[in-house]
Amino acid sequence: MPAPALSAIMVHLDGAPSAVQRVSVAARLADVLGARLIGAAAGQFVVPVYAPFGEGFVAIQPDVIDAAHEQVRSQVAAAEAAFRAAAGERDVEWRGSDAHEPDSFLATQARAADLIVVGRGAKDEQADTVLGVALSDVVMTVGRPVLVVPPGVNYLSAKRIVVAWKDTREARRAIADALPLLKAADEVFIAGIGEEIHAAALDDVAAYLTRYGVTVKAIAEPLGDGRPATALLGIASRVNADLLVAGAFGHSRMREWVFGGVTRDLLDQATIAVLFSH
Repeated sequence: MPAPALSAIMVHLDGAPSAVQRVSVAARLADVLGARLIGAAAGQFVVPVYAPFGEGFVAIQPDVIDAAHEQVRSQVAAAEAAFRAAAGERDVEWRGSDAHEPDSFLATQARAADLIVVGRGAKDEQADTVLGVALSDVVMTVGRPVLVVPPGVNYLSAKRIVVAWKDTREARRAIADALPLLKAADEVFIAGIGEEIHAAALDDVAAYLTRYGVTVKAIAEPLGDGRPATALLGIASRVNADLLVAGAFGHSRMREWVFGGVTRDLLDQATIAVLFSH
């Protein structure tokens, strides 16, 4: 029996309505790539010792603390129930915690998977949940490729894929990370935007993927007066792709990850799934 293309796919649940759609996307990829499906969610209530009240301070009552802990526990339990219901009859695995900060928990649990699936929820969708993660932190710190699923996407064929190319470490890493998906696709488009992208580089990448049996077409487009992310998404729309692969560019400033312009634009604007690699 051949080895699976991926060992495991981990999908994060944050209590948002779109999380169920996200599980459907992850489950189909797990089926196609022969991977185990793992669900994950975590939340933590941080209790301050004192709360301001007038000119003095009052201790938070134990029943308030207990109620807050119970809220976290119930949200994690609800996330697990939603995951299992959406996964159907598949043999799945669940990893949850009511005592860990969501970002660090997901980063730690990522050791068990090849791919992490997270959601870019609609605005205000996560207002009532403590399970949400900061996408910038996840993409830049988990050490795994991260598939970001926007609101409204509940199916991913990944049969036509656009790969954003720039001759950088992150772009090369993205192609290596996405290789199982690229090999399973019907057609892959290597897209270079701007005059600094040389045709020879696109041809090299196309030839590299062709040796893996991938059907590839190189596309070079001038940037003009637009933004690179807009051009990339335009190419994806034109070729009817439902997945974009891109390197994630960013840096840490005062413990906050700050994305580069193209990465941020794709994260904010994409209406199709984007696989980021850093």
